Amino acid sequence: MTKLSINPTSPKSKSQTIVEYILLAFCLCVLALRTTFTEAPGAMSPSLPDNTGDVVYSLSVSAVLILACVFWFILTFCSKRFSYRMTGIELGLLLFCAASIIAGWASSDKRLAINNIIMLTAPLFMTILLVQILDSQSKIKLALCVIGTLGIVSAFESAYQLLVTNQATIEQYEQNPKALLEPLGIEPGGFQQFLFEHRLYTGGVRGFFTTRNSAGCFALMAIFAAVTLFIERLNYHKEKPLVKPVTKNLNPYLLCGGVALTILILGLILTRSKGAFIGLLFAVLLLIIYYFLGKQLKAHKKAILIACLLLVITGGYLVIMYGLKHNRLPGGTPMLVRWQYWYASAKMYADHPLTGVGPGNFKHFYSLYKPAEALESVADPHNFLLSILTQYGPIGLAGFLAMIFIPLWRVIFPALIKNEGRETKDEKRVPALIFLIVISAALLFIRPIILAATPTDTLDLKIFVISTIYVAPVLAFIMGFLLLSAPLSKISNLKHVASEGEPSQISNLFLPILFCAVLGVLLNNIIDYAIFEPGVYTAFWVIVACLIATSSSIVPLPAQGQACPRKSGDPSSIIHHLSPFIKVISITAGVLILIVFVHYAWLPVFKSSTKIQQAHKALYIGQFQKAHALFAEAGEYDKLDPTPLNLNGRLYLQQYSETGRQQSGLLKNAEVCFQQAIARSKADFKNYEKLSDVYELQGQNQKAYEWCQKALQLYPGSDRLNFKLAQIAEKLGKTNIAIKQYKKTIEIEDSFRRQFKMMYPQRKEIISRLGEDNYQFSIRKVKELSEEAKI
Repeated sequence: MTKLSINPTSPKSKSQTIVEYILLAFCLCVLALRTTFTEAPGAMSPSLPDNTGDVVYSLSVSAVLILACVFWFILTFCSKRFSYRMTGIELGLLLFCAASIIAGWASSDKRLAINNIIMLTAPLFMTILLVQILDSQSKIKLALCVIGTLGIVSAFESAYQLLVTNQATIEQYEQNPKALLEPLGIEPGGFQQFLFEHRLYTGGVRGFFTTRNSAGCFALMAIFAAVTLFIERLNYHKEKPLVKPVTKNLNPYLLCGGVALTILILGLILTRSKGAFIGLLFAVLLLIIYYFLGKQLKAHKKAILIACLLLVITGGYLVIMYGLKHNRLPGGTPMLVRWQYWYASAKMYADHPLTGVGPGNFKHFYSLYKPAEALESVADPHNFLLSILTQYGPIGLAGFLAMIFIPLWRVIFPALIKNEGRETKDEKRVPALIFLIVISAALLFIRPIILAATPTDTLDLKIFVISTIYVAPVLAFIMGFLLLSAPLSKISNLKHVASEGEPSQISNLFLPILFCAVLGVLLNNIIDYAIFEPGVYTAFWVIVACLIATSSSIVPLPAQGQACPRKSGDPSSIIHHLSPFIKVISITAGVLILIVFVHYAWLPVFKSSTKIQQAHKALYIGQFQKAHALFAEAGEYDKLDPTPLNLNGRLYLQQYSETGRQQSGLLKNAEVCFQQAIARSKADFKNYEKLSDVYELQGQNQKAYEWCQKALQLYPGSDRLNFKLAQIAEKLGKTNIAIKQYKKTIEIEDSFRRQFKMMYPQRKEIISRLGEDNYQFSIRKVKELSEEAKI
């Protein structure tokens, strides 16, 4: 048997300790902002006015995380000796970065690829940083406390949406539907309006996230963070605690923890996320099995791991076979559409087996493989494995899984030894109150900058808006933090004595719970994409960092009478005395990383987004020429993004329509814009379709036909494009082709209607995606043209 001890960290200077506290505060502030601000997954391009600042915000937040990690490395390189704790994600991160570069280079829309790569890799660098600075149980508990507290804030927001916001939105929509549909780019009377109304009237809550599933996934992690703290408190009240503290009754703190845990569970219930419930039940089941059968599991862990691996492979095979046979997955309507996402993704990967379609480019390529009957187009396959595989290729998926499962493997197979009455070193108290003040200040003063409230006329309304949008989340954070951190000041400084043969407190409490939390989140995201929502994704890697930091603090002790083999006490740490030359190289490398990031990733997007936002403001007051100039400037600032060119081309088309189709020069300008947009993103069918519209308006029907064909090749299941191609073919006298495309249009619409009826059986009226008039027109045209062809 071996011996366990909490690893005494290597001595750090006072200045280094202070800097690490500041970096920890930065990371936790980023986590707080990301989980209290609705940030779209993947840092999408700003195609809508309300989204123009989102991409800049996402990249700025990611920059803070990356630069914080780079700064720590530079600081450590410049210290007297360089000390680094191996995290277990290094190999996976190297593979993932290599796959990102390869897939990004091969991608169609390279701006989307760069944005997506930065969004996914920034929290990974944060994880490396956190493992270095989470060098005590108190810091780990502080990070978990912040996650649990933010879960409470999200729960309160969900409750507010259920009780107040949803009903107010419904009333506003019924009074003025256009005011809500226009900012989302939804045309009244269409299928997209039906989907909007369906989501609106079902009364789902999503906290600060884009979907209720994302809110549920975050609630799952917050619950396990709170459970970790609660069980630790509960451990102090056992008759024979595993770790015997010198303390008295702490029952009020148990009550605080119980209240916090209850709020989090209620918050999860409000989301009604089935995936999150499945993940929670799975993780709880694993914990129960570990609690009752822990010793047996440890004795046969290799055999159990092999059995679990075979079970996963068998389960995956059975699911695939069921889907291929029944063209759906077992379950309700959500599982029907999940299979359609997955089947299309499998075909997508089969055509791009080495690199995938490129980071963030899934939404452009999905239209090529989307089933004709599918109701919606999606930007993610709702399966984290397929999402990484289709966009980053097999190397990217291998790296991503390695970053998760190597740390889990190290938890299962650590170099553990039993304790023989050894004492752990007293920990310094973490200044929890200072962190509370700093994070609360960030929420109070930074959120109003990035989250603009709707302008109001009266002072009472302004006070109400400020109170509900900005102040209430801060108050909820303070309350939740006090509930979860209440006993830290009592427990953190205690001297713990582990009895002979008993496991340490940190391994007995933290590791199993965090281990099961990670697996629960992964299972949840087998049927969803919540993990890629920036707030959820950042929280997930904070959990992983806490898991790694906890497992890294458990190291073998030498037998009595033997010398300690390493002064650091950590077999996973690397300690070197670096030469001045290496220090200069490290500083230079850090500065170069900063320059490259700003010049190629952040600055072009910032300038382009700013110009797009100014263009939208110019449009609002009718200054079309100024808007055109601003869109053109945006396209020049960011030579990779097709968005400003697309917006400018659409504006030229709108002007041409509004001026009575008299100014042919507007169409020529639109033609140039869409051609340039296509050059920047060859996989997006929308620009091909718009270019076809331009040529049709110019009377160049042959060119319109050719470009509509190209659009249809990228989106063969589009009833609208088939209908449009049939009309152009009819103008050109291509009767047989016109008949074929009208028939295809009817076939797609019929398949859509069958699936609509299957998904919404209670609805008597079927909403037409093509439009009832166009559908009936296509039926008439098939008859008329078929009769003409016979003659």
